[in-house]
Amino acid sequence: MHCVILLSTLFSLIAVYTQVTSAAGCWSANACIDKGVCSNRGGTSLAGLCPGAANIQCCSCSTCKDAAVCRSGGGTPYAGICPGAENIQCCKKGGSTSGSGKPVNTMLTGLADILRTAGLKVVEVAGWKTRGHGVMSSVKGIIVHHTAGPATGDFPSLAVVRDGTSSLKGPLAQLGLGRTGTWFVIAAGRSYHAGSTIDDSIYGNSNAIGIEAEASGLPATNSGHAHWPEVQYQSYIKGVKALQKAYGVPTARVLGHKEAAVPKGRKIDPNFSMDEFRSKLG
Repeated sequence: MHCVILLSTLFSLIAVYTQVTSAAGCWSANACIDKGVCSNRGGTSLAGLCPGAANIQCCSCSTCKDAAVCRSGGGTPYAGICPGAENIQCCKKGGSTSGSGKPVNTMLTGLADILRTAGLKVVEVAGWKTRGHGVMSSVKGIIVHHTAGPATGDFPSLAVVRDGTSSLKGPLAQLGLGRTGTWFVIAAGRSYHAGSTIDDSIYGNSNAIGIEAEASGLPATNSGHAHWPEVQYQSYIKGVKALQKAYGVPTARVLGHKEAAVPKGRKIDPNFSMDEFRSKLG
């Protein structure tokens, strides 16, 4: 009986010794973490390289990149499972993704970082990351609007875009653009900005980002952009280009609401030339 106990103890000690010494096989002692935590951070676990319980495994990441670059592409960076400087982190894409990298069935929580990384001034409206009429199905198009709001002020239409009206609940767009060129990030989810479109699978509320830029909308015109502050117009171009790059939206799928809405003539916004605007996007 004593021999059995002794042998059992000996085998247990050998097992513990083997686990401890095999920890040298993990690229970093700090990467020995719960495999569930590893997965949630976008990493991959490998068993047998860390001491402790069976769930404690060696976590590594194949998408290590600068944290700001990760956010600009709509991902979420996690520290602790990538070698190198502190800014090099494991980049986990939000939700599921299609082969083209567009987000699928997720909230667009990278919007603020995308715009800020492009050098634009950004105001994050409280609660925006959870605001929306459900998740976005995808980002296949971008629709540009004007608010038809007050003639003065930077972005006086914020409350309406965020909260909606008596006939249409907000949010009415994910993004707002003030006359000073400042971007307001209002919602990460589906927003009621498009209505019926020429192709709802691309330009419908579930598949297109909506941008409401502050403007009275007068006079109604399809030429030039003379009735827009230049700083606002240039910020509009720069912001849309950043969103295109982040979500893989071709310029041909950047439409004015007046182009996307059906029946034709239902909308007149924005009151500038969309051909000129797209020519600036490249």
